[in-house]
Amino acid sequence: MSGFLAFSDRYRDEASCIQALADLHWPDGFACDKCNATTAYHLESRPRIYECAGCGHQHSITAGTVFHKTRTDLRKWFLAAYLIGHDKRGVSAMMVSRELGIRYETAWLMCHKLRHALTESRTDFLLDDLVEVDEAFYGGRKQKGNRGRAQVAGKAMIVCAVEKRPATGTNKGIDQQGYIAGGARIAVVSNATAEQLGGFIRSNVKAGTRIISDGFTGDSRLDEYRHDPIVQGVGPNAGVNMPIVHKLFSNIKTWLNGTHHGVSTKHLPRYLREWSYRFNRRWKLGELDVFLLRRAVGRATITYDQLVAGMKVAGAT
Repeated sequence: MSGFLAFSDRYRDEASCIQALADLHWPDGFACDKCNATTAYHLESRPRIYECAGCGHQHSITAGTVFHKTRTDLRKWFLAAYLIGHDKRGVSAMMVSRELGIRYETAWLMCHKLRHALTESRTDFLLDDLVEVDEAFYGGRKQKGNRGRAQVAGKAMIVCAVEKRPATGTNKGIDQQGYIAGGARIAVVSNATAEQLGGFIRSNVKAGTRIISDGFTGDSRLDEYRHDPIVQGVGPNAGVNMPIVHKLFSNIKTWLNGTHHGVSTKHLPRYLREWSYRFNRRWKLGELDVFLLRRAVGRATITYDQLVAGMKVAGAT
């Protein structure tokens, strides 16, 4: 048996979720942070607490994780992770609220905390071989006939880099141009300067890689890459010269506006993290809930106050 029923059976109650978190936290067995003892008492009165048998130090299984101090049942957290991980379109907080029988505000906070966990280490992978790079705006009112890079109030600038891989077999590739998407990295940047775009590229693309961009001077000082700037001219040429990155931009905007009915620019980085994490594991969607739970255990939470204040998420997604 696989899928939702198997997941639900595996994490059928609070106790099984606590055991799963303990296994993730101590994959080689319990080890005390204070005295390195390997034996602990699992407190019956406080089931999320393990007390070291050697020195008595108490370890909360949720401390230092996305679940820190949560009063929501861990089973509902696990099921939210399943819903986010298994639908390639993602799920809205409204759907999580409805499916888990929790308040919308609680579901919203849970979803953002889980997205916050989806930080891809830059050592996970670097894009290489042949990479398309471009920028796009999201949010705000559409400006007729203006595709310039000047920052516009209410809009966020997104930069995306995606590997351009040859299609194989009968697959004719995106727009029948013979190429498909490989891995991708995406981030929100404050402006299209050489410092911002160059920093993004150097953090996410392997040196020596051939880069195709639209010729904007902001990303032209890339001496450690084989850079092929292309002067696009009018907007429609972008989809011809760099079809993959523009297909991704189109899909991302459709997802943000369709599944989530639009998102604010201050929360956009976390949504892009979710999209990036799922996209780069699109061949392993069946395992994404496990990846997400592992990340949730290894990343400190973000508070509600930090969320509503629009705390900037460090690093590229």
